[in-house]
This record gives sequence, structure tokens and C-alpha cells, in this order.
Amino acid sequence: MGIEVVNDNLCVNRLVEKQRKEVILENSIIVPDIKPDIVKPVDCSGNICIYKKEVINGRIKIDGTIDCNIIYLVDSDNETVRGLNSNIDFSEYIEIENPVEQADVDVNIILKQMECDVLNGRKVNLKATLEITSIIYANENINITKDIKGCTDIQKLEKVIQLNSLIGKNSCKAYAKDNIILENNETLVEVLKTEVEIKNKEFKISYNKILAKSDVNVRILYLTENNEIKLIDKLIPVMGFIDMENITENNICDVKHSVKNIIVKPNNSEDNSIYVEVETEINCFSYETKDIELLQDLYSPVKNISYKEKTIRAMMGLQTINDVITVNEKINNSENFANRIYSSSMNVQINSIKILENRAIYEGEIIENILYETNTAEKVEKREIRFPLNHEVSLIDKITEENLDIEIEARNNTVTIEQDGNISVNLEINIKTKMFKSINLNILDDLEENEIENNNSYSIIIYFVKKGDTLWNIAKRYRSTVDGIKQINKIDDEENLEIGRALFIPRYISRLKVG
Repeated sequence: MGIEVVNDNLCVNRLVEKQRKEVILENSIIVPDIKPDIVKPVDCSGNICIYKKEVINGRIKIDGTIDCNIIYLVDSDNETVRGLNSNIDFSEYIEIENPVEQADVDVNIILKQMECDVLNGRKVNLKATLEITSIIYANENINITKDIKGCTDIQKLEKVIQLNSLIGKNSCKAYAKDNIILENNETLVEVLKTEVEIKNKEFKISYNKILAKSDVNVRILYLTENNEIKLIDKLIPVMGFIDMENITENNICDVKHSVKNIIVKPNNSEDNSIYVEVETEINCFSYETKDIELLQDLYSPVKNISYKEKTIRAMMGLQTINDVITVNEKINNSENFANRIYSSSMNVQINSIKILENRAIYEGEIIENILYETNTAEKVEKREIRFPLNHEVSLIDKITEENLDIEIEARNNTVTIEQDGNISVNLEINIKTKMFKSINLNILDDLEENEIENNNSYSIIIYFVKKGDTLWNIAKRYRSTVDGIKQINKIDDEENLEIGRALFIPRYISRLKVG
């Protein structure tokens, strides 16, 4: 009877590589004829929209745009500020150092900085600095040898490993749409600035679907006919259904939201409203935690068993930690530089990650941009306030930075002027850390059984333990058994072999009758 191999099928999801790249984009904007000349830019901001991300010919291609907003001072007795809206389109390519045939890409883009230079009263130059983090995962269905049958007197070295096996991946689009009514029937002149964030993300698993919910937070700063600056802050609920076959509540879901497109369009003047449409994409990778019985090594004292070995890289210990960080600070306003807060926006940047044993320390800063009314002739100014970020996360053992995926969500960003005249800043951010370990699996393949031509006929030999020896390796070398060596040498703990110890190695005797 020949060898019968018992296999287990596993979809291995492994990290191929992680890259972080800084990109600088530029674009020139001409001021439309209906708008006044630019004297000085006050605020420059943008929203990132990712149209598409894919792996083509060993490269990651990312198509998207930055929806840019410029608030600027004008030289006019009747007006103070006006706004410009434009886009910086981009197609960015990232070379993959270790290309694979089938891969999934996860992309996170942070707008680190935007600058606006006035070239003349009718033309400005925009420069945006992006930090692009791309993570490449490869998925492979493999057969793992978990046992063999049909071969007598077999010695097996087995191990149970808990892995994260991919059970499915899918995505869907979801839309946030609303007609936002202006306060007090105000007449809109123009939109100065739009900020879009996805907040309050949650999901639920039910009937082979993932129900993903969130709120799209739309903040619109606009100019009225009375030359007043007003702010609308609106939460628009979003819901999407992602089909995922065979998913259960016990599975792990890695759900991510991204903005694909933004439309902000004032309705006719009679409606006193602004139409908002935000297209989002929801991606999900689902995993099951699976105990894999893995055959690590084998031999027969009475026959030759040959095999090939291959190494497969896999994921284990996948988990997500959510930490909430709060900042409550008072800013001295003794000079009364701010009479009124128009709007505030927050940018969080992690500049370095230090791994210390089973801890990760994130170091960076929280940047708060405040647009406010002043007593000066310019009326509108912007102030940037920076708070240090130093946060510690507990890790699973033996993890590296490339096995960390960090996502930051702003939960609260409130800036107000208190009764004493000082400015109160209250921030709350959620730091989501996805972590896992990458391990190498040793897989046995192409097993064959052959007769031993020259079988040693010794009864017993003496072997002196050397550094690095294990009972398994010694038993395999002399075609004995681990149990036989332990029994004759009265060994209780095979993990602690004393170097130089003399071991008796008994000859293996088959339990099968010959005849």
C-alpha cells in the first residue's frame, strides 16, 4: 500500500510589502473673471478622493484628486474674503519590490500640507504634500499536509498552529446625499470651504452580508449676501451592504471606508440650500481563526521516505485595538486676537513609530487650524496650533512595524471662546491599530516511500549530546524513536538536553509480525 496524503486547504493571506512615500503635487489656478483679485491667501485646504487603486504590471496605480479650497482676502471696500475651488488630479505609480501574480492593495493617503503662492492678482500656484502608505497582500490557496496514511512504522513531528485564513473580500459603494438648508433664509454668495470626514464607523454581520454604517460629516463655510461668514456642520448617515459568503459573527472583519467623489452645489437662490453628494467606498476583508494541524517532519526507521519542503508565509494573531486620545487645552487670548471662531480643522500626523519589545510608541503631533475673526482691517485670519502626540500601544510578541496598520478618526473637534476671553480647544481622536504576525510555514510535499537497502543491525549505540541537538533529530539520524530514547534514558523533559550527556540509542523493532 502506498502513501496516502491527508491535506487541508487553506487560503493564506500574507503581507508582501509595505511602503510609505511622500509625493508633492502642484497646480496653477486662474481666478475666474467674476471674482475679485487675490490680495493674500488666508486658508488653503483640501479633501482627498481616491477614484481607483489597482496593481498593474508590478506597480500600484492610484488615481484620485484633491478637492482644493482657497479662502483669500480681496482689495475691495464692500468685500473682505472670497473663495476659490479647484482640483489637483493625480495618477501615482508605486513600484512593488516583490511582485506577485495576484495581490490586493490597501492605500491610505494623508494630506500633510497645502501651500498657496500668489503669482499675481489673477493667478495662484497650489502645492500639496501627500503621504501615501501602500500595503500589498497576496492571497494563495494551498494544500497543507496534515497527516499520512498507508505507511507503517512512521514517526511524525506534528504541530498545531493557529492562523488567520482569508474567507472572503468584497466592496460596495455608498452615497451620502442631502439638501442642506441655510440658516435664517440667508442668501448664499458662494461656498468658501468644504471639509468631508467619515465618522462613527461600525458594522454588523448578518445572513452572508456585512452591514456597514457610518456618518459623513460635511462642514461648509460659506459667504452670505451681507458679507458674513457662516458655518454649516452636518452629519449625513451612510449605509452599505457587502456580500460575503459563509461569513459568521465569529469571523474577523477588516472594514475600511474611503471618499471617492464630492459634489457641493448651491441650489437656486429661492431654495436657500446647498446640495451635497459624497460617494464613498467600503472595503472588507474577512478572516477566520483556524487551528491548522501541520506535519513538520517525518521518517520511518524501516523505510526511506523522501519528500520536498517548501516555505509559505502566512498571517496569525490578527487583532485590532482602538484607543481614544483626548486633548483639552486653553489658549491665551489676552490680546483678543480672536473675536469669533469661524471654523476649525484638525490634522493628525504620526512622524515615527518605535517598537520596544511588546510595545509600540507613536510620536507625532496634532495640528489644529483655526479660522477666526479679528479686530484688524483684514478681518479674517488663520492660526495653527500644534499639540504633541505620544501614544503607546501594547503589541503581540515579536511584531515589526510593517505588521502595523494605523487608521486615525477624528471624533470631536471643538474650538470655542470662553467667557474669560480665552480659547478652549477640545479634541478627541480614535487611533485604530490593526496588527498581526507574519510566520513561515514549513510544508511537506511530494512524499515517496522506498525500501532501505542497507539497514543497520546494531542493538544499541551511545551518543553524546551536542549543542543544538533535539531528541527528534537524534532519533531520526539513527532511525530510532523519541519515545524509545526517552524511556531507556529516563528523560522527562526533552526540551532541556544537557550538552555532553551520554544517551543510549536503542535499535527500533517493528511491532508488525514478519511472516
